[in-house]
Amino acid sequence: MVKPALQAAVFVERLPRRPYCTDDPAQGLLIRPQATALAYRHIQHNPPPHVSTLVFDVDRADGCHAWEDVGLPAPNWVCLNVRNGHAHYGYLLTAPVARTCAAKQKPLRYLAAIEHVLAKRLGADMGYAGLITKNPVHGDWWTIWHHTETFSLDYLAEFCPDADLAAYSRRSRKEVGGLGRNVTVFDNVREWAYSAVRAYWRPNGYEAWADAIRAACEGANAFGREQGGPLPVSEIKATAKSIARWVWNRFTPAGFSQVQAHRGAKGGRIGGKISKGGGRPRNSGRAAELLPEVRRLKAMGYSNRDIAEDLKISAGSVSNYLRRDRE
Repeated sequence: MVKPALQAAVFVERLPRRPYCTDDPAQGLLIRPQATALAYRHIQHNPPPHVSTLVFDVDRADGCHAWEDVGLPAPNWVCLNVRNGHAHYGYLLTAPVARTCAAKQKPLRYLAAIEHVLAKRLGADMGYAGLITKNPVHGDWWTIWHHTETFSLDYLAEFCPDADLAAYSRRSRKEVGGLGRNVTVFDNVREWAYSAVRAYWRPNGYEAWADAIRAACEGANAFGREQGGPLPVSEIKATAKSIARWVWNRFTPAGFSQVQAHRGAKGGRIGGKISKGGGRPRNSGRAAELLPEVRRLKAMGYSNRDIAEDLKISAGSVSNYLRRDRE
């Protein structure tokens, strides 16, 4: 059996170097060096750039054993308030999941869905923001250290019914909490950025562009108390930086002109008929031109509907391109 001191060390090594911390969340948060922050009752458990630990807030008298009652694997640690039985569960992830990198949104979406479904199964607080947790190495809490094994996303997904994961993906963007807030801010701003970037295409225009993206992210960062509240400034800055760089590097004037040419060709074909012909000819050349972009967006985790919206084609066309690519 692993000793509690070693288990506590595993928790500490994943903490940010300067985490948020507080003795009373209602009184606000402080930022302190890790050694100082560990003396506080609540502490930030994930750095802004990535998620390495999932935490669930089980606010009920039997919170200590909720994971057993619903048949979930034992968390790495359970941090219990002995006065009311409320607990925080910590699950260590095998591989950290980036929050903001545009090329890695699929794992974050996957993790957000898993977090949402597991929280519902546990009866956990759906409005828990996931920023700070009861500090399991603080003497005010009773901490039960179960093990130091880590959890892969695929393993955690085995405890999430497929129907529940699918329902999460279809839910309204207003119904977000926890990691879902990161996904929502990213999606809302990046969709606006695709067309907005044209106004900043000029020499040395990136700085103004980055400021505009930052402002857009701050504007999209409006979540109510029932959703855990707004994201921290550090996460908004990281998200804005990721979107600004990704869109600026990929949506160049030359690239945009090419997409517009595709759209114009599509519009020209829709309007008329081919006289004495056999209907509309198949444009295999256009499919060959769009297929690399369809393939790239799909690899990034975008749905067929999102890809179709970005490229101004139908979702059926996206499906056909991908099907032909597999054949």
